[in-house]
Amino acid sequence: PRRRRNLALLLVRLAFFVGLPTIVAGWYYFTQATKLYATTSQFMIQQADGVPGATGSGLLSAGAMMNPDNVAVQSYLTSRDAMIRLDDELGFTRAFQDPAIDPLKRLPADATQEQAYGVYKDSVKIGYDPTEGVINLNVIAPDPTLSHDFSVALIRYAEGQVDQMSQRLRGDQMQGAIESYQDAERKVQESQNRIQELQEQLGVLDPTAESSAVM
Repeated sequence: PRRRRNLALLLVRLAFFVGLPTIVAGWYYFTQATKLYATTSQFMIQQADGVPGATGSGLLSAGAMMNPDNVAVQSYLTSRDAMIRLDDELGFTRAFQDPAIDPLKRLPADATQEQAYGVYKDSVKIGYDPTEGVINLNVIAPDPTLSHDFSVALIRYAEGQVDQMSQRLRGDQMQGAIESYQDAERKVQESQNRIQELQEQLGVLDPTAESSAVM
């Protein structure tokens, strides 16, 4: 009798802690949950150091490997700044405030930026595949068109980030070249002045200069 009682209590616990939550979750997901749509994209980033074969956009389809630009782009696309930009352009927050969305996924009408960012982090997943050298972007939205549009916009943001890094690198390289040129020019002038001083001290005349003066 005692063993039966223990077995009955165990079955009751299993039914309450396992069976009931499973039934409730199944009822919710099959009858109440809003359908979500995902758009998966892959792209590669060429380093902003002028590798041969580079394109103006900085996005390549093959041949890129892990580099600091990958890290910078991934960090930006998962940032609050990217979410705010996407919200301003395509209404990311508004898309998840639709009354048609079930309450568990819907953002409140007066949602804070922090709440919207929490949904953004759950909806935008970015990973790097070192075997292929590609960045995987997965964007989830309550509408397939919005999912696609959000994904295209984020790839455009990534492209813009790479272009900015490329321009900054080119600007740094040009500045370095100008400084090197100016330094070389200064050294040449100093050398010429030193030669002239030595000629004056030693009384050595420059035949070319003398001929020019006579002419």
